[in-house]
Amino acid sequence: MGQITPINKTFKATIEDRDGWACVVWPESVTFFGSTKSVKVKGTMDGVAFQTAFMPWGDGTQFLPVSKKILKAMQAQPGDVIEVSLEERL
Repeated sequence: MGQITPINKTFKATIEDRDGWACVVWPESVTFFGSTKSVKVKGTMDGVAFQTAFMPWGDGTQFLPVSKKILKAMQAQPGDVIEVSLEERL
């Protein structure tokens, strides 16, 4: 733990609104990371840098929160498709 692992993974996802939270879901995240727990990552969303974590839903899947600041920087909203590039696992 605590070690940075380079990742070179890009995927497209639709921004979802779940109970007032903007997020994206990458169906392969649990398989890719080998965990249903929180996984800290950094990268870009439509070219805008972010650092957050894939969070568990509690049903065996994960989501990546999209902050209001990132939404504004991307000029995006729920329903829009964005490109997420994961660079490092923190």
